[in-house]
Amino acid sequence: MSARSFRPFRSITWRLLSLFAIVLILFTLVCGILYNGLLRRQSIAHYSETMQHDAHTIAQNLSEWIAPSSYESLDETRFDVSDDSLAPYLGFIEQLTGSTVYIVDTSHNVTGYFSGVVQTIHNPLLPSYLEQCIALGFMGKTPFIQARVGDQIYLTTSMPVMNAQSRVLGVVLLTSTLREQGYTQVSSTTILLNSLMVSFPLAVLLAFVFSSMFTRPISALRKVALALAGGAYETRTGMHRDDEFGSLAHSMDILAERLEAARAHDEELHIQQQTFFSNISHELKTPVTVIRGSLEALNDGVIRGEENVRAYYAQMLSESRWLQRLIQDLLELSRLQSLDFSLNMSEVDLTELLGDVAMSASALCEREGVLFACEEPAGHFTLQGDYTRLRQMLLAVIDNAVKFTPAGRHLHLSLMEDEPTVIIADEGIGIPPEEIGHIFDRFHHRHDASRRNTGLGLAIVQEIARRHNVTIQVESREGEGTTFIFIFPRK
Repeated sequence: MSARSFRPFRSITWRLLSLFAIVLILFTLVCGILYNGLLRRQSIAHYSETMQHDAHTIAQNLSEWIAPSSYESLDETRFDVSDDSLAPYLGFIEQLTGSTVYIVDTSHNVTGYFSGVVQTIHNPLLPSYLEQCIALGFMGKTPFIQARVGDQIYLTTSMPVMNAQSRVLGVVLLTSTLREQGYTQVSSTTILLNSLMVSFPLAVLLAFVFSSMFTRPISALRKVALALAGGAYETRTGMHRDDEFGSLAHSMDILAERLEAARAHDEELHIQQQTFFSNISHELKTPVTVIRGSLEALNDGVIRGEENVRAYYAQMLSESRWLQRLIQDLLELSRLQSLDFSLNMSEVDLTELLGDVAMSASALCEREGVLFACEEPAGHFTLQGDYTRLRQMLLAVIDNAVKFTPAGRHLHLSLMEDEPTVIIADEGIGIPPEEIGHIFDRFHHRHDASRRNTGLGLAIVQEIARRHNVTIQVESREGEGTTFIFIFPRK
């Protein structure tokens, strides 16, 4: 378990549960508000058509009743609403339409039910929406107006009462509230509470179903991560999905593979280090022992005779030189690997460099009985580099090749015509295939009792090549020889 303890109430399951609950509550609330709004809008549109139709029918009836077409002076007939039959007529149509009906004459006297009795009120003070509707009616229009007064929405329409000459004799005014028309708005609180009773159990169920779908791969990845943290780099997720979890699992598998490879490399490096230090300790111990034994023999006077004394001195000198070379190689490799060590970069003529190397290589081969051949470069290539270090790099490979090439065989040095590429090929004993990948390892030491070799020469070569962006390729066959190819970057 990690340092951060697992908290169930902060898990993805509970977060999904809360999220689903909030989403469903908001969805229900929004749906309720939208439903009420749309229902009210549709209801008002329906009541508008109904009330206008009723107003039109009433206006036609009043036109025939108050101003019959057979009347000779029809256009001068006064809109008289005091007839005794008007009261039962208004009561009937109010009961039939569900609206309050008023009749307004040209003098703006309003006739209708007031305090349960049909009566006419002269110039009453009416709400602005009624005054507006009446004014539009006298203009021959048929308006429909909705107005909110307090918590009520009033619906009002008017229809002009005309004679045969289309003269307006009065206006029929219908007014009602949404509630009187039968519309009932359900409160958002009621909708919310009723919806919660249904949606919350559904949210809980969906949250657990979906959370299990999400948390299952997360739990599996968490176990793999803990296993990798514990050093079990061979652990794999085994997950094959085409989503983000699959991508993450693939990345974790790649990480596990690289961690496993890194551990194997570290273990191999550790073994190589132990082998190297064991070999280097042996190499250091041998000359020191020889030098000390020779000095003790000379000091004790055991060695007599000028020839014997000189032989001992020669042996001590040889061992000292070997020690010096070993120490120099160690220091050289350490300097090249240091980030603070800088090269003396300048423009280098590769042809000139190759000529210098060929002179030293010829003398080295002649001393060991190896036949040296150098092809005269056909092209000239210049590059930026440290002349001394590049010369050291090529000579180190040639020196190594001479050591493993029997006398009488050839060593070739050449420069390609079209590319800045140097080739060093020998006819030596070759390198086993399993060792080619390790010859540049700084702790790799190919032990050969017949040849004293620190095992650091090619490691130094690789570091010099790396600092100059030079690519090295090696081809070798046992018993036939080895070829080193140095590919230099173009200027």
